[in-house]
Amino acid sequence: MKFVVAIDGTAASGKGTLGKKIANYFGFNYLDTGILYRIIAYNFQFLSDFSKITKEEVMSSLKLLESKRIKDIDLRNDKISLKASLISKNINVRNNLLDYQREFANQEGGTVLDGRDIGTVVCPDADVKIFVDAEIHVRAERRYNQLSPICNDLSLRNIFEDLNKRDKLDRNRKLSPMVAAKDALILDTTNLTIKEGTQQIISIISKKLEKLH
Repeated sequence: MKFVVAIDGTAASGKGTLGKKIANYFGFNYLDTGILYRIIAYNFQFLSDFSKITKEEVMSSLKLLESKRIKDIDLRNDKISLKASLISKNINVRNNLLDYQREFANQEGGTVLDGRDIGTVVCPDADVKIFVDAEIHVRAERRYNQLSPICNDLSLRNIFEDLNKRDKLDRNRKLSPMVAAKDALILDTTNLTIKEGTQQIISIISKKLEKLH
């Protein structure tokens, strides 16, 4: 069985956590597509012209996903996050990653992919499309609570500003901007717990699966 769940949305809205929980519940394969751009950002962080990155270099970089070394690398810091947003504007990098994402989605057994353009570009024919968002001050607080135990120099104000900057970059880029697919369910997690959000998506997927059997 092939069944694709596309989860898009803003940073720190909860889409990654929801994606993992949904995949675990249904036994689907899961891919955080944002990590692909973060790996490229990490490997080529000192490169100014991303159009020079070849497909071979992109595929070679993604081997880090299966490496034990990935556990020792901070791919979530603000520098890498902003670099990843900039890299995602480059058509060469996006095209090189597109086949990889689509091959992942085409696996047997069901897949969940989360990112910014899964339901609009990567998997426009996904069986279920969700767009997750939350008010920016709530997202900033979530990110601060997540990272403050391991980063002593964080400030809520800086996180708010970084998220605001990333939102603008992702929404306003000409290539694959972050936007909800026309047939996506909009899930506002501002006042939802992870459990409540997960249950809502499980219900939607379960109804869709029932119609296929």
